[in-house]
Amino acid sequence: MPLPASQPHDLLVSRIEAELVRLTGTGENLMELVCRDALFPSGKLLRPILCAESARAVGADADAVLPFAAGIECLHVASLIHDDIVDQDPVRRGRASTAEQYGISEALLAGDGLSMAGLAAILSTGCSDRVLEAARVVVDAARHMCRAMLRETEIREDLTRGVPTALEVIRGKTAAMISAGCQAGALLGSGTPQQAAALRQYGEHLGMAFQIRDDLLPYTADERQTGKPALSDVANRHPTLPVLLAYEAADDADRSRLAECFRGDVAPVTAHRDVCDIIARTGAVAKASRRAQEYLGNARAALDAIPHPGRLTELAASAVPRGATCPCT
Repeated sequence: MPLPASQPHDLLVSRIEAELVRLTGTGENLMELVCRDALFPSGKLLRPILCAESARAVGADADAVLPFAAGIECLHVASLIHDDIVDQDPVRRGRASTAEQYGISEALLAGDGLSMAGLAAILSTGCSDRVLEAARVVVDAARHMCRAMLRETEIREDLTRGVPTALEVIRGKTAAMISAGCQAGALLGSGTPQQAAALRQYGEHLGMAFQIRDDLLPYTADERQTGKPALSDVANRHPTLPVLLAYEAADDADRSRLAECFRGDVAPVTAHRDVCDIIARTGAVAKASRRAQEYLGNARAALDAIPHPGRLTELAASAVPRGATCPCT
């Protein structure tokens, strides 16, 4: 049997978006309206794309897993709605967050509704052993994600927890669901246990690299281009990987200043400028970028067990740009 041809990227995106519309309705009531507003315009759709491409990489038709893949995106976007409430972030993807537009109560309920829509889509795929195993993988990842989100609140303001704790949060909050999407795609596509394990590893390493890149954006990119508020992490007192790498390498004076910034003792604009200066002085951007590239190397190595990785190779090559520099200097 010939391997199914990879769909053009735009066609795959449009089919995933059509599934999301089908899952959440046309906006005829408040729940549908808020859910659709959170989903569209869609972001990168990384998780459902990876699920579909992983199924294709083991020889299946990507269209067959689209409802499941769209369900993963619903779970992901629901977590973003709740994350913005926890962080009190007014902006998401360059526009007002769901809570900012509709209110906290409405956003909470819409996040719950979107989660249920996602689970319904996942279970609508069928009740075979492979579907149930794929569903278990995704639900388990969602549990890890929730734990990591709560863990993140525990370490707010605390720069002494160190790099391992930051990586623990990244692994649970971001990499777990990306990894689950890849593994689920392989399971749904009737891949071998070895292929499913390889794609799970690919997804985890790709997810780690992707989140490190995202954590670097406040210090390497213009928020008008990225849609990620530059002040968000400092204002919310979340010490991300580049900050903790800077803290490890900083002298006593810079450590003291970082601690002040993440205790909320400094105005956010000033705090961001000072943090960016310290990150630049300590070489933390380059250190974090190297870690991201190491994870990408591991992701590419995991694909050696996949005979026809297709677009998965391209995604690993493009996830983290090289040569990032801090624009604050």
